[in-house]
Amino acid sequence: MALVNSPNALRFLEIMGTNAGRNAFMGSAEDLPSVPSGVLTNVHRSVGTAVDRVKALEWDKTRLPPQKHHAAKKLADAALAEIQKARADLKSWAERETAAAMAEVERKLEPEGGSSAAVVRSEIRTFVRSSLTGDKAADFTAQLRGLVETDKRFADAILEAPAALSGLTPERLASLRVDAAAAYAPEASMRVKVARDVAGLDAKLASVAAELPGSFYDLKIAAGMATRVNTDSLAE
Repeated sequence: MALVNSPNALRFLEIMGTNAGRNAFMGSAEDLPSVPSGVLTNVHRSVGTAVDRVKALEWDKTRLPPQKHHAAKKLADAALAEIQKARADLKSWAERETAAAMAEVERKLEPEGGSSAAVVRSEIRTFVRSSLTGDKAADFTAQLRGLVETDKRFADAILEAPAALSGLTPERLASLRVDAAAAYAPEASMRVKVARDVAGLDAKLASVAAELPGSFYDLKIAAGMATRVNTDSLAE
């Protein structure tokens, strides 16, 4: 049962009361690195416990309705605090991991030093630019990704210079950079992807946080506790 009987509240509590529901709406900790996995597991547990206790309040014979809703508000506040902490921890980890992984990608993509290698890269850019014009431009455009992924010299030449020097748009250059990173720094590229996935969990947790209070208690009923008369002592 629930203290708030609106369809949205009942649906929220039903979903958040199961592991499958929390995985769907908060994100799954499975297959994540240990730190974000631990953070997400803990917030899943906190929300699940809060939902179970809110449901149990319906049958609490020691509390009147205002007391039940007041208690549910305390549970909601505690759950929200855990969600906010998890969001901050996940954001911090994602930022650190992205920075570290991107630094590794850049190290792997750094071009070979030396003047002779620089001359070769300049010639490659000229070749690419000329190949992107004329009757066979469409064919070469389709082949370019493969060249970047299999020949580091092409990757070095294209990525080290502005897009226009290779006859590319900035968007195509950015796309080729992603392709090159996956080819020459696969582990670091995967770390970047995982970090971005973890950062994307923030939107899920924010959505849960927005819906949670109104599904746990009715603020007007909980406010009834403000009318409580102190009978614990005669001190003024």
